[in-house]
Amino acid sequence: MLQAERRNHIIELLNRDGKVVIDDLARILEVSEMTIRRDLQYLEEHKLITRTHGGAVLHNLLTKEIPYTKKAEQNIEEKQRIGMYASSLVKEGDIVILDAGTTNMEIAKGIVDIKNLKIITNDLMIGAFISKYDGIEVYCTGGTIQRDTGACLGNTAIEFLQNINADIAFVGASAIDIQRGITTPTMEKAQWKKEIIKCAERAILVADSLKFRKVSFAKICSLNRLDLIITDTGIDDEIRQEFENLDVEVKLV
Repeated sequence: MLQAERRNHIIELLNRDGKVVIDDLARILEVSEMTIRRDLQYLEEHKLITRTHGGAVLHNLLTKEIPYTKKAEQNIEEKQRIGMYASSLVKEGDIVILDAGTTNMEIAKGIVDIKNLKIITNDLMIGAFISKYDGIEVYCTGGTIQRDTGACLGNTAIEFLQNINADIAFVGASAIDIQRGITTPTMEKAQWKKEIIKCAERAILVADSLKFRKVSFAKICSLNRLDLIITDTGIDDEIRQEFENLDVEVKLV
């Protein structure tokens, strides 16, 4: 296992269990306790974890993976407004990538009456929802299903994206920071989102205001890599001011 993969696995275990113990990690990852200590030191220096006696816990500011059912209960009206505006950008005949997540589900609800669309998604629930409507071709990427979120990830999903071109991609995010960019809890998710951005003519970030001023483990990209950011009016004045210094269009809904 490569060093980066090992450290990512440590973060995933922390997301799942809340804490880790050095000797357990050494056994699970088949490395020495000294190697694990160096990994934990690296992760703490990057403000991803807090070391404890004999182990570590997640850094308080680090955004963890949130189950789909819990996400669906957060900022419902804001996500609906974001979804409504985002769906207005889709035209008949477009090839659209919908990232996994509850905000993108709201976009899905807004585009089902647009004809001759091709929709690519790694979200099982979005794929099943759109497939009920006529006039839309739905492609689900396949891959390893993330149990808590219903998202397909891994090499199969990435290879699918590497063989297509899209008009527009709607990218979700767990955490957004003006300086650190868009981040997500796992490297697999980060790689998927990087590929979305790469293969689309327009890459649009859709995220409610709760996602701002947060940082997670794996970086996706800087904000100026995007063509448009759509969020709600709940962001504070300081963030609005910081937006003005970005080389990217921002729409508040």
